[in-house]
Amino acid sequence: MSKQYLFGLIILAAVALSSCYKEPDFSISPVIEFYTINSEVRLDQATGGVKDSVVVTIKFQDGDGDLGVNTEETTEYQKKYGYNFNVKMMREKNGKFEEVVNEVSLSGFFPVLSTDKPGPLEGKLSYRMPAFFHDFWIKKDKVKFLITIKDRAGNESNQVETDTIILNNL
Repeated sequence: MSKQYLFGLIILAAVALSSCYKEPDFSISPVIEFYTINSEVRLDQATGGVKDSVVVTIKFQDGDGDLGVNTEETTEYQKKYGYNFNVKMMREKNGKFEEVVNEVSLSGFFPVLSTDKPGPLEGKLSYRMPAFFHDFWIKKDKVKFLITIKDRAGNESNQVETDTIILNNL
């Protein structure tokens, strides 16, 4: 009888504790925060050229968890909303940062982050940008990036600014 009583008490405690968990109340539009930016010099295997590889990591929160796009959905999503990870590059010139318009977009797609039931989602997201080949950049070029993301419904996040990094720092 005491084993049954103890088992019942454990079940009751588990139910009571699980009912105490309250889901976070996040906005249905994503909210992001800059976390880190890393740049490393790499050798391009195809061309033998030297390039900078840049990875930005952001923290995110989303109320309904509809972040990311499946590979099969990218064409249709892009027609409707554009990219879901949007990047604007800013270059320092004469002490001020100005937007750089690249022929190759730095924006792109990140995959679906949760396949579970819809609900609040938070975490960190890292995004690797296309390579910055040294032949096309001024030595010790100071740049930073402005980042936004969009969810599957097209809701756009706030914009965050990265720290400044130096490209072509050899």
